[in-house]
Amino acid sequence: MTGAYAASFLPTLLVPLLPIAAFAVMGLLFLYVETDTESEA
Repeated sequence: MTGAYAASFLPTLLVPLLPIAAFAVMGLLFLYVETDTESEA
């Protein structure tokens, strides 16, 4: 391990995944908002 704490490999895994996860969440939220539901009308 490179860090002085346990699971120091997490930053190297999370840093590339954070933008991808954020993009996926924004895309799903956009699709959820843009889809018309029958309960609104």
